[in-house]
Amino acid sequence: MAIDGVVSVEKGHVGENESVCVEKALEPSFPKDAVDEWPEEKKFHSLYFVKYRTVEDRAVKAKLDHADKDLKKLNLACDPITEKLRAKRNERAQVIGQLKALVEEKNHFRTIMDGKRKEIKPLQQALGKLRGLNNANRDNRGGYLCSSEEELNDVIRSMQYRIQHESITLNEEKQIIREIKQLEGTRDKVIANVAMRVEVQKFVGEKDAIQDQVKSIGVDLDGVRKDQQAIKAKLKTLETENEAINNVIVSLEEELCVVIEKRDKIYHKIRELRNKHEEGNTCFYQNHSLLNDARRLAASKDVNALIELSTSEVDKFMSAWNSSKAFREVFSMCCTGHTFIL
Repeated sequence: MAIDGVVSVEKGHVGENESVCVEKALEPSFPKDAVDEWPEEKKFHSLYFVKYRTVEDRAVKAKLDHADKDLKKLNLACDPITEKLRAKRNERAQVIGQLKALVEEKNHFRTIMDGKRKEIKPLQQALGKLRGLNNANRDNRGGYLCSSEEELNDVIRSMQYRIQHESITLNEEKQIIREIKQLEGTRDKVIANVAMRVEVQKFVGEKDAIQDQVKSIGVDLDGVRKDQQAIKAKLKTLETENEAINNVIVSLEEELCVVIEKRDKIYHKIRELRNKHEEGNTCFYQNHSLLNDARRLAASKDVNALIELSTSEVDKFMSAWNSSKAFREVFSMCCTGHTFIL
């Protein structure tokens, strides 16, 4: 019934059958003649559309449910592995931090060792020269070597004095002359030793002072060497620990990869099953869009367009019904009627 220009629409249950009744509202006016008092009977248009329901393939649904359960199990299996991996990687990061600190400390001690070695090397060379000077007081044949050229000259003059002023035999004189020649042969070596002694005393000081310096540096080197050995021991322990952690991480990563690979296969299987389900309901989605178009036409009271749409769909339906047994079987399971009344 239409009152004061309001359109009255009646809808039945949206399921097996659905009815929509649309009628034109009467403009409010006072009757003037019999036509107004007894208006012409209203015309209604009843239009039929096929309505598809979703198809539920029990086999596909059972496979989807089973795949979802498998997926949940695999997701649960991933969580503890991931947590263990996170903990082990954090542990490894801490060990690597300790290793870096120890390596820096080791390099620091190596720098100290190198500095001490450079410091002690010239002192050891100086001691070697001093030992050479002590040995240089004897010539290569085991004879005495004068400490200076003045001493050498004095010794030679004293021997010459014996030859000239003392009563000696001819053999003794020959022996003295041979000794003088020998002493003269050591002159260059005496001069070189004096120059070396002056150089050593000039640059490195006396022997005792040098030995004290060498001893002090040696003590420092021993201390640094002990510290370096302790660091090497710590490094070896941490490297062993780091290697063990890496082995655990590799094992966990392999385990996680296996689980993820299985999970990816389940994902792929679920996508395939859902696509199969969607393909089985293609007619439902197309029909759903069609019914929405029909509802819009009914709401806009476009009777001609709605009739044309209904006729076209009925023709398609009858053609499929007459030509396909499979269609008839599907229709009996998942199709109902939908009627528009205008």
